Amino acid sequence: MARADTRSAFQYGLAIFTLTALLGLANATQLFGALDRNTLLTHLHSGTLGWITMGVVGLALWIFGGSDRNMAVRLSALSTAAYVLAFWSGNFYARAIFGSTELLVILYWWWFAASAGMAQGGLGGLDIPKLSVVFGLTTLVIGSTLGVIVQILLATGNTVPTSPDLVGAHASAQTGGYLVLVMAGIIEWQLTGGGKRSTAGLVQVALLFVGGLILAFSLLLSAQLGQQLGQALPGIATLITLIGIFIAVFRLGRAAMAVSWTGGGKRHLAIAVPWVVAAVIFQFFLVGQFVAAQGDVTKVSAGLIHSLDHSYFVGLSTNVLFGAIAIATMRDGRAWAWADNWIFWGLNIGAASFVAVLLTAGSGEGAAAFSN
Repeated sequence: MARADTRSAFQYGLAIFTLTALLGLANATQLFGALDRNTLLTHLHSGTLGWITMGVVGLALWIFGGSDRNMAVRLSALSTAAYVLAFWSGNFYARAIFGSTELLVILYWWWFAASAGMAQGGLGGLDIPKLSVVFGLTTLVIGSTLGVIVQILLATGNTVPTSPDLVGAHASAQTGGYLVLVMAGIIEWQLTGGGKRSTAGLVQVALLFVGGLILAFSLLLSAQLGQQLGQALPGIATLITLIGIFIAVFRLGRAAMAVSWTGGGKRHLAIAVPWVVAAVIFQFFLVGQFVAAQGDVTKVSAGLIHSLDHSYFVGLSTNVLFGAIAIATMRDGRAWAWADNWIFWGLNIGAASFVAVLLTAGSGEGAAAFSN
């Protein structure tokens, strides 16, 4: 059973996730017509911050332990909810203010994980799951700082520059560098028990961390790097990340295949492994499209972009969080077996079907499919 503050973080995350799911359903079905940009940004940030990052807070508390931090969890949830609502309001001042408080929240939890890690033996003594969480949160700090800079620029009446590409660097750091590292670490911790260091595991962490950083900074400084280097680095970063993912699959594949696929939270963790492989493959093709487009974003498939997003946010992260919640809270798995099956199969069949539609028919915004 997980500690009380971990369960609280999961509960707050699930509460905000309700908004994410409802907005996503409205956008996919166009039930109320096309959603405006503010609502779409609310859907995105309620998912990435309200659901996933509050979940990661709970996971960090669970894996590192220490004293109870329920008050910090409550304040974090309050700040996150305020930031999400600021996006919905469309008020740039509110976004800048609550974005800044949210950055402080993220810095606090990075400090919590880093200081707990140092107290437990430092970087040289941590196992692979804990190293993954520390380095993943480090990338989150970098990506979140770039995102808040964007909000401050908008609030002060400045134009967000495309060179350096703050938005692109922010988005890439939050996925390829942050989510992949943290979720791979949690999958390993829950499937194998953690506690071990190996050369392959250390290489995996290094490649995922470095690949995420290179991708973010190559997008940030593409104009300053020159045309050839600016076009080459995103591909190199994706290749590095892909190698790191394949190492993770090789290391965790046997444990993932050994779980029960008829029930229990561990099957959520196991199925997240092929989802992250799919996400990085989508990233590989997307980088190729961006390079070929040479700045013309209309030539980039929105369907592929959203397929990548949903593979990371739903296939990988939501599966890992649901799996962790099930493991942490279900005293008697038989009592909730029916709900567990509905969640597992509904989530994964639904996500796979949605990604297939995005790739073949395009996004709900009418944008081109991957094949176009």
